[in-house]
Amino acid sequence: MLKTFIASVVTAATFAMAPMSAWAQNVNMRLAHVFPPQSSVGEAADMFAKLAAERSDGRIKISVFPAGQLGGDEAIGRELVRGTIELAFVNPNSMVGMDPLFDFHILPFIASDYDEVDRIYYGEDNILRTTLRETIERHRMKILGYFENDFRAISNSKHPVTSVADLKSLKLRVVPSQSLRMFFEKAGSQVVILPFPELFTALQQGTVDGQENGVILLHQARFFEAQKFVTLLNHSYVMSTITASQRALGKLSEKDQALLEEIGKEVGEWQVKRNRDNVAGALKEVQAAGIEVTEPTPEMLREFRALGQEIWNELTPVYGEERIAALRKLVDAQ
Repeated sequence: MLKTFIASVVTAATFAMAPMSAWAQNVNMRLAHVFPPQSSVGEAADMFAKLAAERSDGRIKISVFPAGQLGGDEAIGRELVRGTIELAFVNPNSMVGMDPLFDFHILPFIASDYDEVDRIYYGEDNILRTTLRETIERHRMKILGYFENDFRAISNSKHPVTSVADLKSLKLRVVPSQSLRMFFEKAGSQVVILPFPELFTALQQGTVDGQENGVILLHQARFFEAQKFVTLLNHSYVMSTITASQRALGKLSEKDQALLEEIGKEVGEWQVKRNRDNVAGALKEVQAAGIEVTEPTPEMLREFRALGQEIWNELTPVYGEERIAALRKLVDAQ
């Protein structure tokens, strides 16, 4: 009897000391994004799922839903908050309907080239990154990593854009963003807000004359098939986030949460490099398809930058004087 009792105690102790991973349950998660599967974001999302499976010994299974299968960015964001979608590669500015600060980081002309982008967006924490992180966490989400949605350009089917006046009366699909909507409305454009998955059809059918995504998406989403002109204005740079639902993360062990953060950082850095490597080739193919490309002159940039500063000033009461002052200081730093 005593031997049996001792054996039972030893067995129980052995199980108690077993690694937590031996007891960990399998986890099924959904990862959503609006980008084409063959884009650098699509590749990064697939890589995220693959690495999560490999590094968890198959316990974490992530199903990827690309190309807006689960809705546009705003819809995806709301499902992240609810926890009905666990993970997403999402553009926070598209969730501006939930909080105006989701839009802070894409004010016009924060950065003009990749050197400035790397210093301002991907350097150490600053007013821009802190605002974005705190806003996302306030809405029950968490940033696992950052990815690049690149500088924005203006394409349309009507005429070249070489001045602010050329934007007048153009019907443009603009990303859901208070600052960019104001920018184009002040220029005289007729701004149309519609989910990204609906944009190609809208361009084909003439529901809108143009749009203002970057060259990569102009190429990979085949928008150039319904456009004739593009201006490489770089009027806004969009850093986007690999985002998790806090509700979903709360169901994971600390070890698995740390694993997803590690993968998010790694995959995000890979995507940024991959995206930049693709820009020149995408532009070349767009030109080969017959699109007329305009590069802004210094005079053009001065005019558009002046318009951008008007938007900064008008949104100061929304974002707060201290936050805008800190961003100006960051932008002006050398």
